[in-house]
Amino acid sequence: MFQNKVTAILNLDESPEALMPLTENRPIANLPFACRYRILDFYLSSLANAGIRTAALFMAETGRSVYDHIRSGKAWNFDSYTGGIFTFSQMNHKRALYEAASRKGPFYDDHRLFIERSNAQYVFVSGAKIVANVHLDEVMNQMDRCESDLTRVYAEVPRELIEYHPNESIIHFAEDGCVDRITKEGVTPINQSTVNYDLNMTLIRTEKLLEMIEKAENDNFYKELDEVIVEYMGDYRAEGYKYEGYVGNVDSIKSYYDVSMQMLNGEYFTQLFQDEQPIITKAHNGSPTYYGDHADVINAQIGTGCQIYGEVSQSHIFRNVEVGPNAKVDHAIIYQGAKIGKGATVQYAILDKSVEVEPGAVIIGTQDEPIVIPKGSYIAASDDTYQNATYKFKAAR
Repeated sequence: MFQNKVTAILNLDESPEALMPLTENRPIANLPFACRYRILDFYLSSLANAGIRTAALFMAETGRSVYDHIRSGKAWNFDSYTGGIFTFSQMNHKRALYEAASRKGPFYDDHRLFIERSNAQYVFVSGAKIVANVHLDEVMNQMDRCESDLTRVYAEVPRELIEYHPNESIIHFAEDGCVDRITKEGVTPINQSTVNYDLNMTLIRTEKLLEMIEKAENDNFYKELDEVIVEYMGDYRAEGYKYEGYVGNVDSIKSYYDVSMQMLNGEYFTQLFQDEQPIITKAHNGSPTYYGDHADVINAQIGTGCQIYGEVSQSHIFRNVEVGPNAKVDHAIIYQGAKIGKGATVQYAILDKSVEVEPGAVIIGTQDEPIVIPKGSYIAASDDTYQNATYKFKAAR
């Protein structure tokens, strides 16, 4: 008798290089989004709304930023007596030790122990860089009706979303409707206008996942479970679940910027956030934002606790940001605690936490190459203009 219907394993191990310096101290899953959320919130919300109360997060490096955000998991109802949210960090270090020594051994012991103690019929295994509002209860219902070993979630998207994105995959189906294979085709031209984009989300029967883990151990295949599933799914019957909501793929600075800016479009925002299934995040109690007499705000999302004295347009302004008098912020993403000085200009840029822009300083990127200013930087006013994604900045204070 199973105690739980579904448990979940989220792999927060996507390569951070293409999103540096934003991912210097945080995984892609913990990137801020839409002024109050993190990308991880979309996954945790899908779990919570489906009644899943137990989840494990496996992280490539340190998990400090993730721990700070999720705490006990109370916001998503993971702090129950029979449930919980469990974290496992430094997986890259552990994997390197095994690969260097060509060892066989308990690499997957944490995974196996978590799965067995969860005592669930199914396991939901996923990466954590896709912005989507997936109804996992519908995936579960489909799984109950079919005789497959696993169900893979995909979406039909315009080819531009993944064309020339080398880490993205396309899902292919056989004539009987079952999944035939998953291929990495992001590095080659795509002929058709739309493709079946594999979202790296799987609902799998528990006993089948444990079988895959055993195969991986025997083959010295030391990867995260989402990669294990792709490696061995050809030995199992797999079906697809077509997700038809909004999909954002965060795999580079440009894609993160574009997906964020799409949230200023009412149609996209409604698809993602005003679905019958809410997106949940950790609550922050703060004072309302103050708008000065000469503040001018056009089509922007602004968090709590800000002070806006200048002009803000087509931008995301996170909590506790100050925009000084006569300052101009346009097509920008400004993280928590940043300070834009009097008369400064910030355009087509992403400013990480606690960046200070001196009065009169100019930061101008482009739509194709937004400038990224690292956390805690101080941007001085000078004769040089910070343009075209090349800039200089003083060391963080």
